[in-house]
Amino acid sequence: MTQYGGLLLYVLVAFAVAYLVASASQHMGPRAPGGLKRITYESGIVPDIPVRYFSVRFYRVAMFFMIFDVAVMSLYPWATSLRALRQVGMLHVLVFLVIIGMAFAYVWKRGGFQWE
Repeated sequence: MTQYGGLLLYVLVAFAVAYLVASASQHMGPRAPGGLKRITYESGIVPDIPVRYFSVRFYRVAMFFMIFDVAVMSLYPWATSLRALRQVGMLHVLVFLVIIGMAFAYVWKRGGFQWE
């Protein structure tokens, strides 16, 4: 356990800093933004036509793509050292792929990839 003491301390400090920054912005930020703060800012020019925003679905699909892309890219170091890892490395990657596959199936079942 002492081998992971530094890592545990690092994770705790990271979460504490993230919490402090988020709570500080929540408490020190503006409480009631006015009407001017709600309009779209385009270099100080008031827009003539209504602004068209991207749907949340676009960002959701993009985020899913990034998550699964990073998961697939994490397989490259494993593939380059497969002979040194032997069966234990193969077992770990199979568990990893099963978890990623379950997440992919869950998102697909919930309709996360549908544009509608």
